[in-house]
Amino acid sequence: MATDSTLIKLILLYAMDKMDVPLEEDVLTDLCTSDHTWMNYMDCKDAIAALEDVSFVQKKASQNKITYSITPDGRMCLANFYTRIPISLREEINASVKQDRMKYRRRQEYVSDYFRNSDQTYTVLLRILKPGGEGTLVELKMVVESKETALFIYKNWQDRAGSVYSALCDNLLDC
Repeated sequence: MATDSTLIKLILLYAMDKMDVPLEEDVLTDLCTSDHTWMNYMDCKDAIAALEDVSFVQKKASQNKITYSITPDGRMCLANFYTRIPISLREEINASVKQDRMKYRRRQEYVSDYFRNSDQTYTVLLRILKPGGEGTLVELKMVVESKETALFIYKNWQDRAGSVYSALCDNLLDC
């Protein structure tokens, strides 16, 4: 686990560069702390703020969420100092990003929620956001009879949103 402040910042820049999409803060912290042990949570949070302060990452708010992306200045800094990240750690980050990129994207782009209605039914809200969070691609609302059914749909949305979207397109656009 990295403890050097500069190394932690470089690891964050490297991971963001390799992911190549804006990342929500919780996705970024999970990637670097709980999914891997590249740094601890507080160091990660501090480093994100410090990188934003020097304009190496950009914070953007849209659709009630905040995302971070690496800036051109951040890429230039990384290009000059990435060799300070041990090769073994760079290889680990590369492998992780290659393996889990879609998991992190689904987590950000396939959004679900559910709530109880006054008539004791439940509404499940399912959305697919455009890449980068710039608007909604699809939004579905379903009313179901039980909390168990709502919870089942809610939990399965991330794994099945892509196939649901494909099925909708196939059925609606098939002439």
